[in-house]
Order: sequence, then C-alpha cells, then structure tokens
Amino acid sequence: MSTPMTAPKPAAAAGLTMVVAAMIAAIPMITLVMWFVLAGDGIGDFPGGWAPLVVVALAVAAYSFCELAGFRALALPPGGQPAEIERESWQKFTSSTFVRFALCEAVFLVSIAIAFVVDSYWIVLIGAVLALPLVAWEVWPSRRNQQRFAAALESAGHPSYLLGRPQDY
Repeated sequence: MSTPMTAPKPAAAAGLTMVVAAMIAAIPMITLVMWFVLAGDGIGDFPGGWAPLVVVALAVAAYSFCELAGFRALALPPGGQPAEIERESWQKFTSSTFVRFALCEAVFLVSIAIAFVVDSYWIVLIGAVLALPLVAWEVWPSRRNQQRFAAALESAGHPSYLLGRPQDY
C-alpha cells in the first residue's frame, strides 16, 4: 500500500519538476556568463546608491505578489471524471507556476540590465542571490505549493486531485 509520500507522481508533476529545475539552473549559468562580460577587472567596488535598492525592492515585490496572488485560481466546477479533473488541475497549476517564475526571474533579469547601467557585476550577484531562493520557494512544485494551489481550486468544495486521488494512497 502506498502512502502520500510514496505514491507515484503523475507525469505532469515529473515533467514540471524537470522544467523548473532547468529554468532554475539557468540563473547560475547566466550569472557565470555575466562575469566574463562585466567583471573584466575583478568584481570591483560595491555600488552605492539606487541600484542595489531597486533590485531588493523588486525581489520584495515579486515575493509579495507570489504570496498574495500567485496561488489564486478559480474554483473547480462540480462534476467530471477524476482523471480529467486531475489533468485540468495540473494544467492550471503549471500555468500558475510559469507566471510565478516569470515574476521571480524578472528580479534577476532586471538586475542584469541595471548592472550594465551602473557597470557593476555586484548588481548581477545581488539579483542572482535574491532570485535563486525566491524561485526555489515560490516556483518549485513542492508539496507546499501544490497544497496552496489545490486549496484555491477546491474552494467550492469539489476535489481537484492535484495532490493525488484516493486510490493513490
């Protein structure tokens, strides 16, 4: 007998995990590439002023949006076959995951643009250091994120099967 922890993941979950892992891996790789572009003579001095503050403010805004609105969804209507409802739930969760990823990665991408304006690799590092945990927390298809989204889908009292179906337990 399988338990929720040992139940096989649906194909949608495994595929989403692989895609999110690849998207997260892009941040350190781009950071390394930016080293060759911006850090020709070492990292340099830490830039003062507005640049680091803008990147931090963007990270706070992305985190706030993801926590407050990133896991909202229309409640599922009644009826339907469990397999079809599960498929639809995973499609909605995947779509929501990509929106949250775009918001979280924007912190990093904007930091690259700002780094060119102020000519400092430090800004890219700040963006990467803030974006990586933000993406990992808000985007990774973890049990926490699945539960939060399932709660939104099930708000009208109809099961979403996003966390599995009874026969999986």
